[in-house]
Amino acid sequence: MKEVSETYLKNRQKVLDLTNQDINLSLENDEQVYIAVFDVPVDSGIVGLHTQTLALVFGLHTPIYSGIGEASTDLEQDKEVMHAMQSVLVSSHQALDGMKKVNDVSYYESDYIRVYFKTRSGIFFKELNEDTKIDQFLKMLMYHVYQTISRKFGTSD
Repeated sequence: MKEVSETYLKNRQKVLDLTNQDINLSLENDEQVYIAVFDVPVDSGIVGLHTQTLALVFGLHTPIYSGIGEASTDLEQDKEVMHAMQSVLVSSHQALDGMKKVNDVSYYESDYIRVYFKTRSGIFFKELNEDTKIDQFLKMLMYHVYQTISRKFGTSD
């Protein structure tokens, strides 16, 4: 049985619980995405290292949380990472029609990337387990941020 740390779960939930008022962000419409969470399975035999979460909070944060409880923070201090994060959030509304509105955002084990987009009208979810245009688009958005972080900070993901 794979497990993740309590710290990881709390960090992930804290991001998903944020409201646009919490971050002092005025939204233009109900489809404007201001938080994106990508739960990403990672190849590892070490308990907790089999998952990580890329969290994007518009204009504020771009942390990567590891299932063992570690966090890479302040990545958004780099202008290119901030720009990549903002461009993903600005583009992500295009995927909402292909996602399902959900109330339960609890972490669960999966071999697939899970995407959560938060808007004023709720949280939208998609597990990327198909080779559809929407899955490809969502992966492209996520990889755009990962590639920018990798280029700037030399991490490999």
